[in-house]
Amino acid sequence: MNSYYFILALSLLVIFSYFFDLASKKLRIPSVILLIGTGIMIHYVARIEGWQIPDLNITVSVLGLIGLLLIVLEAALDLKITRKKLPLIIRAFFTALLILLATSFAIAGIFFYLGLTDDFYIAYLNAIPLSVVSSAIMIPSVMNLDEEKKEFLIYESTFSDILGILIFDIVLQMGHGGTEVFKKVSLGLLATLLISLLVGYVLIFLFENIKSKVKFFLFLSILTALFVTGKILHLSSLIIILIFGLMLENYNIFFRGFLKKIYFPDKIETVREQFKLITFETAFLIRTFFFVVFGMTIDVLGLFHTRVIILGTLILILTYFVRFINLKLLYHSRSIFPEVLMAPRGLITVLLYFKIPDHLKLPEFKEIISFVILGSAFLMMIGLLVSGRKTSEEEFQFMEDADRGGYGEDYGLLEKWTHQQSESYPKE
Repeated sequence: MNSYYFILALSLLVIFSYFFDLASKKLRIPSVILLIGTGIMIHYVARIEGWQIPDLNITVSVLGLIGLLLIVLEAALDLKITRKKLPLIIRAFFTALLILLATSFAIAGIFFYLGLTDDFYIAYLNAIPLSVVSSAIMIPSVMNLDEEKKEFLIYESTFSDILGILIFDIVLQMGHGGTEVFKKVSLGLLATLLISLLVGYVLIFLFENIKSKVKFFLFLSILTALFVTGKILHLSSLIIILIFGLMLENYNIFFRGFLKKIYFPDKIETVREQFKLITFETAFLIRTFFFVVFGMTIDVLGLFHTRVIILGTLILILTYFVRFINLKLLYHSRSIFPEVLMAPRGLITVLLYFKIPDHLKLPEFKEIISFVILGSAFLMMIGLLVSGRKTSEEEFQFMEDADRGGYGEDYGLLEKWTHQQSESYPKE
């Protein structure tokens, strides 16, 4: 392909992705469906025109890793930690953990009892990628929801990514490491937490004091190097990214006492705004190319094989049944809609699939993954289409003021907001 046409195609993809984002906000259709659909269309146009498409698996893997880093950083930079939000964060963590474990064992049971493998270890290893909620799809899709539901789903999907990768690495190592793996992972997790805090303080100090205009991509490169090094050493390096983002967004919590003599809030605030803007822009770009390229790798005809349809449908039914039970237990009398349908599979699922050794992969597993990713995205679209309204700017400002410790002077707004929230979570 002529290089001019190639550059033109990349530019058009970014332009289309921008309009897909606008359409998704207005129509409540996840932009990922439109991006994957674009990739599928490009694939078939290329086949009709006789264009040679190279092997894109490595490209998908590289884009996925960079996208994962940026999307988790984007999520962390969008989350405020306050005393009032701690119960929500804790609930999101345990929701992610319980749903991940229950779903993975349920899907592994399907693989095992239907005879896809006679080794439960192989069944469970293949089940984990299909059990992780994708923050790459969730985060840009939930912005039209009420603030509490939006934050819960962002935290849950982020925790699901981290826990899914951690559990997958443990199970993969168990194949040749035995019980010693748990000891190694526990020590690695503790080391990662300590390293993450240290890295956060050092990077923010450097970012605050470097005078050069070229900052962001230098620090993105440092974060990427730390992330990849952690993966090579089998550490939970995604935690480094998450904690760095949380520290930058919630600097008033992490920089207290004597640290105020070293770190200056005004400078950190300037850094935070710059970092936030460029992170969101870069994450948008990587997410665009990842899902388009992934769409180009999907064999649409393979999705209609009888076994793929049966297994994919069973996996989706189990996924949402487990999610319904867990959310019902945690939310008690509150409405669990649309959260029950917000369980997209995506970037992490694909990345973990590529990490499974070829001799341990189940037959037609890539087609099953594609079926589940598309099916979960469509179900999420249904949930978004029939869900409640978006929180107004006025109400959002009220909640921000409340988090800072005061309700302001408009007590009528407090009464109005409280009434609307009670309607958002109807008693059953």
